[in-house]
Amino acid sequence: MVKFILSLLALTLVSCTSTNERTPLFNGKDLSGWQGDEELWQVKDGVIVGSTFDKTIPSNRFLSWESDVENFELTFEAKVEGENNSGVMYRSQPHDKEKLRLKGNQCDIHPKPEYCAMLYSEATGRKIIAERGTKVKVPAETGEPQVLWKSPEVSAVDISKWQTYKIVAQGNKLQHYVNGELAMELTDNHKDIALRGILALQLHRGKPMKAYFKNIYLKNL
Repeated sequence: MVKFILSLLALTLVSCTSTNERTPLFNGKDLSGWQGDEELWQVKDGVIVGSTFDKTIPSNRFLSWESDVENFELTFEAKVEGENNSGVMYRSQPHDKEKLRLKGNQCDIHPKPEYCAMLYSEATGRKIIAERGTKVKVPAETGEPQVLWKSPEVSAVDISKWQTYKIVAQGNKLQHYVNGELAMELTDNHKDIALRGILALQLHRGKPMKAYFKNIYLKNL
């Protein structure tokens, strides 16, 4: 009986700790586990590449991970080619029946220093919620962002080169990082926030662009 109890305890501990391990979401070979337009997204030289250089898109398009995310830590490396921007959606929701468009939280990959790793609310009408270098709170009463703290200066980030990003989401507290430095912190009490949803990579409409992603790891919290 004692051996059985110890074995059961060991299995329970393994089960509990396994959910906290970093899980690779990209195998470096193909788009297994991801869903999107194969004319826009492919794997080249061990990297996920999304391109609009040979195709015009009427609205932003996404490559979505197969499972929803809730409380998590996501790390990834990304770069953007062309005069445009990209981003990573999380806890997002379908914006049309075909799920070609998404709405919700986005960690922006943008050439403007104050926009790189900001929190942009895609297709919800909320738009920019927290720029890089800010700590922001959204009260439930008004639903409008309140800047609690703002850095006097933010340095430029060359998004045309590989940079490391991290997103931490736990309950209504959201944090974005660039190269290990906190970019923004948001406490979001908006009435329409989603605490669970789709994780996706973005191709932005407009000028031709390529978005590159690699070393994508998810840790459930």
